[in-house]
Amino acid sequence: MKIDHLDWVDRNLENEMSDIRFPELEVVCRRIISSELADSTAFNSLPPQDKISLNDLGPSSSKKITMGLMQAPLVANYLQSMVTHVDPDFPPRLIAGFRQEYDKHRRTGAKGDGLFVLLEHFAAGGSADFERHAAGLAVLAHLFQVCDIFETTS
Repeated sequence: MKIDHLDWVDRNLENEMSDIRFPELEVVCRRIISSELADSTAFNSLPPQDKISLNDLGPSSSKKITMGLMQAPLVANYLQSMVTHVDPDFPPRLIAGFRQEYDKHRRTGAKGDGLFVLLEHFAAGGSADFERHAAGLAVLAHLFQVCDIFETTS
């Protein structure tokens, strides 16, 4: 029963993923941004599969990252548009918002798939709306890919 429900959620999420645009990204990003800027720490770039393994993420999280990365070019374009036309500090503040949430959960012992689920929920603003969930997942996956959140070294 639970597996059927999770499959239904994944199917609906995947269907919505192809429909997200800038307005959906704006809704989730505006809620996440922090008033603080992220440190300009250098990140070690890792192939996604290596980063998934390093962070002890299982098949469900890996599938969601792959799903979210379908819209990585859209997220990158959105962030560049925000930098160019609205707020040059938007990406560092977005990253800072995610990092604050990440650090909060790491301090409580969350890791692996549990941590990913918490960040996925945070990115969607706790919404059950599949469109908002898809947009949040796209942002989370993009930032995961470019090594702005999650561990990059052991």
